[in-house]
Order: sequence, then C-alpha cells, then structure tokens
Amino acid sequence: MKPLFTNKIGRTARLLTGRGSLLPACVLAFLLALLIGFGFGFPSDVLRQRLVQELSVRTGLAVSSDSLELSFPAKLSFDLTIDPHQEQIVPLVFKPLQLQPVWSTLFSAGRAAVLSGRFAGGDIAAQLGADQQLQLDIRGVQLGPLQKPANPYRLDGVLSGTFDARQISRPGSVDALFSAEVGNLQLFGLEPLGLPEQLALGKLSLQGIIKGQRLSLEKVALDGNFAALDGSGTLQLGANPRQTRLNLRVTMTPGATFPASLKPLIELSGVKPKPDGSYQFRIAGTLAVPILR
Repeated sequence: MKPLFTNKIGRTARLLTGRGSLLPACVLAFLLALLIGFGFGFPSDVLRQRLVQELSVRTGLAVSSDSLELSFPAKLSFDLTIDPHQEQIVPLVFKPLQLQPVWSTLFSAGRAAVLSGRFAGGDIAAQLGADQQLQLDIRGVQLGPLQKPANPYRLDGVLSGTFDARQISRPGSVDALFSAEVGNLQLFGLEPLGLPEQLALGKLSLQGIIKGQRLSLEKVALDGNFAALDGSGTLQLGANPRQTRLNLRVTMTPGATFPASLKPLIELSGVKPKPDGSYQFRIAGTLAVPILR
C-alpha cells in the first residue's frame, strides 16, 4: 500500500526550491517594467509581454497573461497563468495580482516588493526581497480545483500556511521554515479497494524546514474521526520522483470512521497493530516507489 500524499508534497517542494525562483523573478520583472514604463512611456501591452518573457525565461515554466495595468504610484495590476507541466495538476491561475514596492526599503540594501492577489478561491500575500528573501502567506486555497478530474486519486480541502525563506533563487541553497494546515481534507478514488467514494480525513497539519536539498518534516499530524496520525521524517529532494529519497516515521491510530476493510490491507505490508490498536510505519524508498515497512 503506497502513501498518497508524498508525490504532492514533493512536487510542491520542488516548485518552491528548484528551477522555480518564480517569486524573486517577479521582483526583477517588476523593476524592469517600472523602468520601461516610466522611462520610455511604453504601452501596457509591451510591459505585459516583457513581464511574461522575463518570468518564462527565469522559471522555465509556461507563463501567460492577458492584461496588465501600470498605475501611479508604481503599482502593477495583472493576471497570470502558469502551466507547471504536471500530469495531475491544472494550469495555475492567479487573478488579479498586484505588485508594488515596499517604500520603506527603497533606500536600503534590502529593497523589497509586495505581491498580493487571489488564487484558487483563496488569498496569497508575499513580500519579496532583492536580498533573496521571501515571506509567503496563503489563506483559504481550495485544493480540489487544482487537480484534473481524471486523476485516479484526488484530494480536496482548504489550504492555509506560511513559508519564510532565504536564498530562494539559488537552487540547492534554500534555507526555509514552513507550516501548513489543510482543513476538511477529503480523499477520492479508493473505490477499487472497496472503500467509499469519498473519505473524510479531518485536519492535516505540517511543519518543517528546508535546508538545501533536504526537507525535514518536524510535524505531520492528522486529527479527525477517520484516524489520529503523528509523524516526522525527511525527504532528500532530487530532480524527479525517482531521485527523491524518503525517510518518514508515522504512528496511526484508527478512529470511529476508519473502514475495517483497510486493516487487512495494512497488515499485508507486514505492519501489525500494537496493543493499543495503533500502527507504526516507516516509509522509505523514493517518491516514485515508496516502501512501507
């Protein structure tokens, strides 16, 4: 039985730490747009095309935008669509977005800009520093609409979290703290296992650290009637799922709504219940081929 959340965690981490550099690239594109807009009086369409080109080149992702407005004092309002080229994820639509400088930092070495907007039914706010710093806050993002309906397994829930990082545009050198909470977490697609079409899992909480290519999960907790779960561990991030190594330890205690038919499937992996009814797992291997012990 394979864990269902590790692929999504790995993809998210790689998007934030790998070739992404997406948010710092916004700062550079923003300053460039200001220079062109106020210095040469180019129309907004030219600025929009330059912004899209800059982000596409710096991130390696397919980026598009349909509208951009440059207003005084020094504020960009625009929409953005990013195709992450992931089989399970739809293009990411940010609409509308606003980017403007933090005026108090204009005469300091750590100049910064603030990005805010709407994404997947929720709010995002980020402060981007020219000194390689990023502070990101996410509230109320809906996970369900981000996944393709044809996926064999799908998650739904409401994501909120924070991400505080340094060295964000230097792959392999990121130093970051993060925390996330998914409320009303639901899992779809387990009918082949004789389970209900929809499983209500409860609230999932994550806390961790990223240092270079190492993602340390200091807390993984699930709270709900389905099960109580507590765990921790590390992911050694690679260029792809086959090269991303797992070392996770999890204790899970079935709750009132835990399907009895799942227990024999768990025990087929060699994991037996403890006297208190809990199961202790070690998840090793890779994201491509996780191993449950």
